[in-house]
Amino acid sequence: MQLQQIREKLAYSANTAPTYKAEVQRFVTSIAKQYPIALTLTLKQTIVEETAFGITKRAISVEDCKRIAKRFMQKLNKLVFKNAAKRYNKSLKYVVACEGINSYKNLHLHLQIGNFPSHIKLNNIDNLIAQAKALVSNIDMQYKVDIADNGWAEYITKEITNKNSDSIFWDLM
Repeated sequence: MQLQQIREKLAYSANTAPTYKAEVQRFVTSIAKQYPIALTLTLKQTIVEETAFGITKRAISVEDCKRIAKRFMQKLNKLVFKNAAKRYNKSLKYVVACEGINSYKNLHLHLQIGNFPSHIKLNNIDNLIAQAKALVSNIDMQYKVDIADNGWAEYITKEITNKNSDSIFWDLM
């Protein structure tokens, strides 16, 4: 996503530059009602790759986190919408944040999920998420599904600074 597109989504103006973090939090909070499910996914911190020279291990990167989030989203969409996910591009709505980029914690993902069809009941969502998680190899065992409240938007945007919102994956929204 281009910087100008992010600025348009955030209603950015030069006068609000010092409160950039507050504007991102305001934006995520303003759309929170459309995203009732809060999800935290822990990730395996090493990636095992097979190369021509053998098997290697390396530390997980932000790009890996983005790829893992995208794969998880595809699997969950397929479980929820079946063939319509691929055929008609049906999709849930997501806000994806990666925590640990600036704080040097273990990288993990926070998601806010919405646009569930009416046939999906709230008590079935945890089971669907567990199934989708099992289909993505780099997601660790622990995860937490909850109902998103007003504090969730602030929580997932806590690593945003006044000049950097890279922890939100804008291109996956």
